[in-house]
Amino acid sequence: MPGHILDAKCACGFERKLRPGVSTVQDFQGYVMAYSANGRDLLTVKTQNAESESLVTVKDPYLEAELNRPWLENPSHGPWGPYRCPSCGKQSLQLWHTGYWD
Repeated sequence: MPGHILDAKCACGFERKLRPGVSTVQDFQGYVMAYSANGRDLLTVKTQNAESESLVTVKDPYLEAELNRPWLENPSHGPWGPYRCPSCGKQSLQLWHTGYWD
């Protein structure tokens, strides 16, 4: 599966659907989760844009968990965190794996 669908949620009401991974349709373009330049949003952006704009990125926790999971264990679907919420600024944002995309 080229990418994961992650739901970002905070108790303050902030919610985003994020899609990190690699597109097999658009020239194998990579996508990462990153805070916007002003830090007030969390988005899925092209990897090269995140690097060129020096955006703060968030590693895909589902991918990290899968790479470190013993193969007989069931995969974890979260929650992972806490991360800084771009809306309220607190360390209260959590991520859940909700699916795959390709």
